[in-house]
Amino acid sequence: MSMYKKQLRKAMSPAGWIMLIYYILLSACVMVTMMVEMIISMIVELSQGKLYGIDGAATEAATSAWGYFVGAGVGLIILLLWKKPKFWREEIWAKGKPMKPGDFFGILSIFLSVQVIYQIMVIVLELILNAMGMTMMEGLEEMSAGSDSFSMFLYMGVLAPIAEELLCRGLVQRTLMPFGKRTAILASAFLFGMFHGNILQAPYAFLVGLVLGYVAAEYSIAWAMVLHMINNLLLADMITRLTEGLGEVASGLIIWGILLVCAIGAIVTLVRKRHEIHVWRAVNAPVPGYTQCFFSSVGVITFTVVMVLSMIGTCFMLFTPL
Repeated sequence: MSMYKKQLRKAMSPAGWIMLIYYILLSACVMVTMMVEMIISMIVELSQGKLYGIDGAATEAATSAWGYFVGAGVGLIILLLWKKPKFWREEIWAKGKPMKPGDFFGILSIFLSVQVIYQIMVIVLELILNAMGMTMMEGLEEMSAGSDSFSMFLYMGVLAPIAEELLCRGLVQRTLMPFGKRTAILASAFLFGMFHGNILQAPYAFLVGLVLGYVAAEYSIAWAMVLHMINNLLLADMITRLTEGLGEVASGLIIWGILLVCAIGAIVTLVRKRHEIHVWRAVNAPVPGYTQCFFSSVGVITFTVVMVLSMIGTCFMLFTPL
């Protein structure tokens, strides 16, 4: 049995290494591109006879997403070369059952209502920090602000959902699918959550990752991409832009009103589909020991350690004195 578990860990370990390689490539490309953009910005200012300012050049480079474009492209190309084209054509883009309108809006309501859990978590954590003489609201506002440039809008709204779904629900989840749907969905959601690299977004990304994983497994990865785009464009950008001139109270009421409608829709959907959910869970019950083997594999442990260190680093920037 011990040798069998060792073989399972070895088979599951690449999932962690895949995520780590992509994370390193993306981070490196972002850093290099930012440095190049800063240098070009300062050279342009000098050619115009202006005194260059490194702070202004750094701010301009930080709002650009071209580094993410390059990193995502390089990472996906390398991962594409790692897997045979047949895997990408037949496995990642495999179609399941058709998505009916009722199913789509039910899943969408569940997907968006996860934001309610996230908001409650933020409120509780802020209260705890306030009791310790600290706050995270300023850092959170900067982190969750809408896109500041056209390139960032394109990346957050279009490229990131496509790239992250190909990576997490495509490459990782499909590679782990022989170990069972529930194991593969849980594993890809965990890696997706850790990939976000900060203590606030990781739990939220894990929960939405479970929904996206289910959609990719039962319907198709294309529908997972659609949901991911809706989330990034609607909650992360458009609502912020549309309500920023209405004042804090009015914008808060609109956002919480939308989330309340989604939460009601989610509850109704879960109640109506409770029998189907029970059957699905029973049919796709995980094999005992598979989940433990995944979390104890070398690749997954290494990736988790790296991302936990990243989360600790972001805490120093996110949590500030009152």
